[in-house]
Amino acid sequence: MTQNNPTTAPAEPVTEDLDALISEILGGTTEPTGDHAATLTFPLDQVLAAAEHAAAAPHHKLGYGEAEALPRLWWVKDDGTYLMSNGKNPADTRTEDGPAPHVVRAKGWGPGTDARSILGGDDFRQSIELTTPLFDDGTTLLGMLREAAADGATRFVMKAAFDDEHMELTYITA
Repeated sequence: MTQNNPTTAPAEPVTEDLDALISEILGGTTEPTGDHAATLTFPLDQVLAAAEHAAAAPHHKLGYGEAEALPRLWWVKDDGTYLMSNGKNPADTRTEDGPAPHVVRAKGWGPGTDARSILGGDDFRQSIELTTPLFDDGTTLLGMLREAAADGATRFVMKAAFDDEHMELTYITA
């Protein structure tokens, strides 16, 4: 089971020290807990482009155990770690160097890096819903990304805590 704890930071960066920024943003809220933890940073404009691709796609790929094809981002760990759209659009083509379109690599975890050091052994794919409300006001992750980009944010930070039983994700924009 995956739990999501989204948070939006002020548009202007409070500090360049990411751990301090996360602590300041989360304040008194609960941070994810688990045997293992990882904090990954992605360029917000590219995450938003992948999310918009998923939202606009006429069809969607299903992840493991999913019965309903909805717009999602997939968090993948194989050769590095990245987010990608699950949208299927006949116009999509691979780039010249081979990656699928709408893939956003985590900062410092591109091709050739071994994400097992922070994320454990096997490759995986975790679905992240874009259109399910995350907040009491009905805001979705897609809405959060759009609002953060409009407010001048430049980073999407995903903090994951996990053990053998579950994973909990916290989303932050800054």
